[in-house]
Amino acid sequence: MSHADPAARSDSASRRSAYARVALGYEPPADREGGRVWIPRGGSHRVADLSDTRKARLLSAVLDLKSELGARLVLLGLEVDGLGPAERAALRARVAFLPAGGGLLSNLNAWENIVLPLGFHYPRRLRGVAEQVNDLLKGLGADPHGLLAKLPERMSAYEKKLAGYVRILLENPELVLVEDLRGGLDAAERAGTAGFLPTYQARCPSGTFVLLEGSPEA
Repeated sequence: MSHADPAARSDSASRRSAYARVALGYEPPADREGGRVWIPRGGSHRVADLSDTRKARLLSAVLDLKSELGARLVLLGLEVDGLGPAERAALRARVAFLPAGGGLLSNLNAWENIVLPLGFHYPRRLRGVAEQVNDLLKGLGADPHGLLAKLPERMSAYEKKLAGYVRILLENPELVLVEDLRGGLDAAERAGTAGFLPTYQARCPSGTFVLLEGSPEA
């Protein structure tokens, strides 16, 4: 027989109900000022003026699914501290991150960078992947034949972001975090990034797209 405090059970149920609507929630330890992030599920959002330290702390919590002592982390409606290893692994698979530099491996060309992670994690999705990659790149204004054979050292900053973005789009993540999307790009390339959000929303209509931007002096 359970002897749990009814008030405690009610409070726990109330938190779970509130968290169900949260895509990303992070509250730092009480002794640290600033850094709170609370983003509802769905749509696009922007977290601006992040110092390098705050951004690193947030990304470490989200990508490692491990918050600091005294901090609270909620992802896609779930409070991470209450999850077991298998639940954390399943949750992590629903989240994708695009680093400012694209996150590509230097010894693989664009095609390999895009497809090999998909084959490792989701081998059943490889069927028809070439057509999907071509369509995504063309939709984002790129020439697939010109880009896919390139190694990262031969790519522009924009091409690296494109390749990294197509890679994560193929995983159909429920939450996408994009770091400094327009950083390091010229005016024409920055205009090209306007297609990133609608492309994601077309594939994942109920997904959540979050831009992480540094502080102006960073």
